[in-house]
Amino acid sequence: MGKVTYRGVGLAAPDAEAMAGLLERVDGSGGASVLLSRLDDGGRRGLLELFSAVFRAGMHAGVDASIDHQAPAPPPAGELGASAAPTPRPVRTPIQAVVERFRNSELTLPQLPEVGVELNKRLTDPDFDIASVVELIRRDATLTAKVMALGASPVFAGGARPPRSLHDAIVRVGSRELVKYLMAFTNRRLFSFKSSSAAASMRDLWQHSLATAVMAEQLAGEAKDLHPATAFLHGLLHDIGRALLLQIFDELPDAPYGPDEVQRTIDALHGQFGATLLKKWRFDESFAEVAMFHHQPQKAFSNLEMVAAVALADVAACRMGLGDEQQTFGDEDLARHPSAQLLGISPEALDFAQQQARRNFDAMAQLV
Repeated sequence: MGKVTYRGVGLAAPDAEAMAGLLERVDGSGGASVLLSRLDDGGRRGLLELFSAVFRAGMHAGVDASIDHQAPAPPPAGELGASAAPTPRPVRTPIQAVVERFRNSELTLPQLPEVGVELNKRLTDPDFDIASVVELIRRDATLTAKVMALGASPVFAGGARPPRSLHDAIVRVGSRELVKYLMAFTNRRLFSFKSSSAAASMRDLWQHSLATAVMAEQLAGEAKDLHPATAFLHGLLHDIGRALLLQIFDELPDAPYGPDEVQRTIDALHGQFGATLLKKWRFDESFAEVAMFHHQPQKAFSNLEMVAAVALADVAACRMGLGDEQQTFGDEDLARHPSAQLLGISPEALDFAQQQARRNFDAMAQLV
């Protein structure tokens, strides 16, 4: 999949080989596959590149329409001999304002703390060494205090005395639970770069992200090729683009936009902005793809299982009452969701995952 920028908007467009996979997925007749199979290598690549160019042209047209629509017509000219009134500056649409501010680097992007980068790298490695994590925790007094508090909490202490050392606390919490809590704690800071004027929106967004993370973890346990800790972090960061856009709107001076306009713009752009931010932080490509396509998993070109797991977890979190995003799936049985079908999760397993995710969210929300 090729990454391009058009008019300041980051886009994900398929290259020739990715286009071949896309055609197989969307061409119900199979005609495109038959046509491609009859061409030599040069002809096949040329046709795929043509399809890719048409695909990109369509994306460019969509960006043009989004940025340029609603531009007001110029005022009528004054009467002959009269002084013409000064032409007012056109009112920008919310999308125009956001893209312009982002393109001109007129905002400070949040920075993931260095210890958070290193923890994310180590904790998402299925073969991570707990000793290396302990060493990293010791370097950060805030993290050390957090782990000691976890070890003393009723959830893990069970009435026992507080742990005497970091090692005791880690043993008491357990490596798997430690992974989740450290991920949540270090990444929650990313949802705290907002001013107090939108604190409630940021808190709700954090709760939705945490609920999506614990549900994605449960779903990963049902899928053969997904690691639960990795799915947890993907779910935690899937909506980071919404946090970034909330910041942008909060910084816009005297923006004449109503809440409905702001919400529609965030809904439309948060995938692209989230993917851009995660690439800036040098996260694995799968994180950007989840951010970009978690509302449309069928458009993912790779990491399809992870995108599907987070997409399903996202809907499930909203149904827990933790998130109010517009969901295209409506009130249908969650087991009929395309992502549930792709992952091969049975209705019984899905019900159990939802129940477990609710319990895990309630426990974590009190301690993170």
